[in-house]
Amino acid sequence: MVYRGKPSAGCENCRKAKKRCGLEQPACERCVKLKKSCSGYRDTTQLQVHDESVAVKQKADRQKARTTVPSTRVRHGFVTTISSSALAPHNDSPSSRNGNIVLPLLAESEGFNSYQWTDHDIAALVMFSGAVVPTSVKLSPDDVATTYFMSHFTSPNGHWMFLREWASSTNLDPALSLAIRACGMAALNNVEHVVLGHDYSTSLYTEALGLLNAALRDPQRCTTDGSLIAVAMLSYYENITCNSRRSIASWKAHISGATQLLKLRGKAQFKTSAGRMLFRETRAQIMVHCIWDDLEPPAFLWDLENELEKSSPNFDIIAPADQLTRICYNFASLRSKMRLFQLSDFEAMQTATKIELSMIQWSIDAMSSPLWTFQEVEVADSPDVWDGIVHSYEAFSAASVWNTHRSMRIMLTRTQELLTRRFKLPKDQEDEQLAYFKKVRRRMTEDICAGTPTQLGHASPAPNSPCILVTAYSSIWPLFFAGTCALERISPQAWTQVVGGETALSSSAPIAQASWIIGRLSYISKNIGLKWADGIAATLQGDFAIIDDVLPEYDSEPEWRHPFKEARKMGNNQPAWVQNVRNSGRGPRILIEDVPMHTQPRSEYGPIWRHGGRPTGDDPTARDGPR
Repeated sequence: MVYRGKPSAGCENCRKAKKRCGLEQPACERCVKLKKSCSGYRDTTQLQVHDESVAVKQKADRQKARTTVPSTRVRHGFVTTISSSALAPHNDSPSSRNGNIVLPLLAESEGFNSYQWTDHDIAALVMFSGAVVPTSVKLSPDDVATTYFMSHFTSPNGHWMFLREWASSTNLDPALSLAIRACGMAALNNVEHVVLGHDYSTSLYTEALGLLNAALRDPQRCTTDGSLIAVAMLSYYENITCNSRRSIASWKAHISGATQLLKLRGKAQFKTSAGRMLFRETRAQIMVHCIWDDLEPPAFLWDLENELEKSSPNFDIIAPADQLTRICYNFASLRSKMRLFQLSDFEAMQTATKIELSMIQWSIDAMSSPLWTFQEVEVADSPDVWDGIVHSYEAFSAASVWNTHRSMRIMLTRTQELLTRRFKLPKDQEDEQLAYFKKVRRRMTEDICAGTPTQLGHASPAPNSPCILVTAYSSIWPLFFAGTCALERISPQAWTQVVGGETALSSSAPIAQASWIIGRLSYISKNIGLKWADGIAATLQGDFAIIDDVLPEYDSEPEWRHPFKEARKMGNNQPAWVQNVRNSGRGPRILIEDVPMHTQPRSEYGPIWRHGGRPTGDDPTARDGPR
């Protein structure tokens, strides 16, 4: 006996037209309007279970007649067994002639299910998606996209675990369902280059966007978990594809929309574990946006903090992540106030010192917690590991949090270094301070490199992330800042030769480390499927037109940018792929804006040395001294 799921009880006319049947008596309203004879309704209890004994026996006999040799393929960490007959080429298959997977592009996503897929097509798609299914089960492209998403974006006891349960529900939000498939196919296409995969994912994305916009206009639907996570999915999609400046603008628009949704949802969103998880993940994305553009973080995030803590069972487990987010909030606020001249240099340095002390205390407290501590593990030499050392974490999410902490310390030391140079200290005192900042950055760089393998699945025998795509996403910025720290230890001439291919990558430890970091970013783009990493890697390799100011350093140029000045002289000798990435605009606004970000709002404020006050008149010494 086979359970066939819940069938439709509608009349024959409505089922054929794929319309919802009202089940009115004695005939449905649709048939009456169309003046058709209504056939009546089916007894669903008789249709749910069906005797398939004869069909199963016939199928088994056919399988015995076929001699098949199982073939095991390993893709993305999943083992898939596919029969050789399923992988054999078919003359009538478009994909068998050129070795590519062909996805038909139709006006609506439902049309993909009507395509007559060959066994070869399905076997290849299943293998690429990481699904483990019997070869007799025929999957549609939508099934493959969903499977890939669930395999790479979610984990049973971790990231977005509730989505696995939601996906099996018949009440899954339509916009969310489309967004899941769009992200899944986009990520799969980036890795496997599925023919028409981009067009397919784009069509799903467009349809999801339309449904989501309609949902957000509904006062009740806009505050549901499904709407918020659909927004998160679409922002992920922008970073997966990231093929133009429009992608960056769209990503920012999604984050802005999610910010408004969090505010509308209020305290009620903390009633469920999914709501609390969504709040924390969306808040993290908002913080990235604020630090990215030196914006003041929304105050309501911390107005809700006490309620979030009270609503979180076992809060002591998640507390370190929330505490670090608060530190990030303070740092973003500092950068915003510096950009707007709302603080003097002295006040800014005081605030930066307090933030540094809180970061040091955070690391001490985290290392004393069994769930947040880590250990250094020596492993065999591998191109995926830097210097034979990896960090082993008790929880895979801890690695991302720790790398966020390290990135923040790097950014903070650059801010402190900027302020120190403005104070015009005696040379020996200034040199001592700058040496300390460089020492901190070097330590943070080594730790980021050691913490990255577990995020990308290369830390064995230490535990690896079960959700590689998501943890790889959170590794991009830490790798970038680690790369800038490696670059500041390389002479301009040496890096110019490296970029030009004239020097071996192993000629010095800093060059080898910078090259390893760039290799990790390239791996994230090509092998994991996050195209956003392209622009970051290009920046470190010498795409100097993209980068005007990685972080607004105002009137000081950090040492890591010195090699860039020399390499600018390469001019037309830049590789063609660098030019392509620059033209595509793959990178945050702080990497691609032609006008430095910090110059935009400053006309409203007085000279920098006047402690951020309003201008009182012309002053010819406005930029001559420290604040």
